[in-house]
Order: sequence, then structure tokens, then C-alpha cells
Amino acid sequence: MSKQQNKTHICEEHLGAHCRCTVCGNFCHDYHSNDDGTFAASGKVATDQCARCGYEEHYYADSGKVIENYRGRSYERDPEPAGTSRQQRQGELLYLVGKSDESYLITGITERSVAEKTGLRHLTVIIIPFITDGANKGCWIVHNRHDKQIAKGKISAPLSLNLFGGHCGPPEDDVAGLIGKTVELELLRENALRELSEELLCKNGTEKRLELWRDGVSAGEVLYASSYEVCPESLIPVGFTEYAAKDNVEYSYIFALPVPVDQAEQIIAADNYEKRDPIIEGMVYKADIALPVIFMPEPELKRLWEKRDPEIEVCDAITRLWEEQNHVVYQRLIEYIGTHEVF
Repeated sequence: MSKQQNKTHICEEHLGAHCRCTVCGNFCHDYHSNDDGTFAASGKVATDQCARCGYEEHYYADSGKVIENYRGRSYERDPEPAGTSRQQRQGELLYLVGKSDESYLITGITERSVAEKTGLRHLTVIIIPFITDGANKGCWIVHNRHDKQIAKGKISAPLSLNLFGGHCGPPEDDVAGLIGKTVELELLRENALRELSEELLCKNGTEKRLELWRDGVSAGEVLYASSYEVCPESLIPVGFTEYAAKDNVEYSYIFALPVPVDQAEQIIAADNYEKRDPIIEGMVYKADIALPVIFMPEPELKRLWEKRDPEIEVCDAITRLWEEQNHVVYQRLIEYIGTHEVF
């Protein structure tokens, strides 16, 4: 793509958020189309995506006409079966995010599979529960995700330590409403609370049915649990971290969550996986699986990571906190946990 140049400057050398030139205000997207030359004949909607900021523009491949407020539907699409969810139709949707000065901006929306395949930076939240009192005061509450990984058909170390949280995405009723806007704390907190309601549970409840696994094999038993009650004000905002791997590029907002020891002893973690029905051929549904929690001092987590034991994995939700670009946020977190007082 040739650079856009006017009398005073080259726009591509002065790009800010959303590939907008900070000198003249022009947008200079580096578009790449997913049309392989067959879209017009087959009646498909094509997509141009900017390789720099992830912005997408959708258009009719046969006429080139841009589709305003595109929602992922072809103009020649068969009606969808009743009960089909948005996630089933087009995969999990994520917010793409960029940084401008000290602000974080929602730059677009894409499917999770696309973000991971193409390395688009997207928005996530990570929650660090820690124990506020008792013998384990200051310990982080982490969980062993080994059984979940095996249930999903993945390879996992016997001890695979992880925190809580997940991806941030748009509501079904307003998919494009926040594009171009600043990431607000309210949005981050809402997503953190949703993730906690699914992953951080209390034993002996009645709300959720969890499968019990042992050593990567279903035990054929179930446990009933309920969501751990978290009020929004108890989530302590810490700050944004930056992470980049081959298939995972994120800005992750960190929250700390104080948990009294008497409540911590009742906590269990959970996650889901796709399970095939043993009776109805082709039927797949999501099943929840119980995951054990561990109370662990942060220095011990770091020691295990540095040990590089193949039998132990410390997941990147944790290890990113020790990376140099996240040092300020890490120090803020450690200081808060170390000075937290129970009232």
C-alpha cells in the first residue's frame, strides 16, 4: 500500500488512534480483504480489515456498496433456526482495543477466532482474589485448570495454575455502540462480575451442577454450587497490563478482590467445556466442571514459574504481571494487598 502524502507530511508517519492522522485528521487504514475473488458470484458480503488497528468495513462484493451498521448477516441469508444464539451464529465477539496517550479506546469488534489467528489486540479482565486474614493472609486464590484442559481435549501439566477472568465483548442489543469510545471502568467491572459469576463459586449451593474429575478423568460424580456473591465496590481497580504472544494479544485490566478467610474456605472454581451427548448423536452441549482452588503466596507462584518444571504450568494471566512493561501495575497490586486491612 502506498503512503498517503500531502504537501506537508506523510500521514502514515503521524497516526494516532484508529489510524487517524494527528496532523490533518485523515483516516489511513491498511485494508486487506477476505474476498478471494469468488464472493461476488456466490452472493457473499466481503470484509476489509485494517492490519494496523483492526477496523472493519463490510461491503457487497458484487456492487462494492458499503453496508452501514453491519451485524454479521449476509443480505442473502437463510432464516436462522429458533433459539440460535449470536455466539453460535458467528462465534464469540470481542472488543478490539488500542491505546492513545493514556486512554484505552475500543477500536472495533471481531470474533475471538479471528483475533487469535491474526494477532489483533483485544480487551480482557483478570481478577486476583486474595485472602484478607488468618494464617493465609495475603495469599492469592488460584485454581488448577488441568481437568478442564483435558476435558477440552488439550494437553496440560498436572498442575496448571490460573487466575479468574476472561474476554470483554459487546451486548447482543448494541454490538457497535461503543466503537470509538474510551474503555470505562464500569464496562470492565461489569465483565469482571460476569466472569466471576461463572468461575468463582461456593460449595454446597444449589444453583450450578458441576462435574467432578480426578487426574484428568471424569469421576462420574457431581457437586452443586452457587456463585460467590461479589458486590461491585469490592472489586479494587488496579490498572491495565499489556501482553502479546503468537495467538494472544491483549490489554488486560487487573482487579484485586479481597476475600475473608472464612469465605475463602468455601470457594471452588469452575469452567465449562463442550460435551457430546452419549445418547443423541451429534448433540453437543456445555457442561460445567469443578476445579480445585489453591491458596498460594505470590513469591511461591513466581518460584514455580522460574523453576520451569514441565509438570507445573503457571498461566500467562499470572506471568504477565512480572513482565517489565507491567511493572507499575504489579507494584500497585502488591502494595495494595500488603497494606489491606480488614474492617
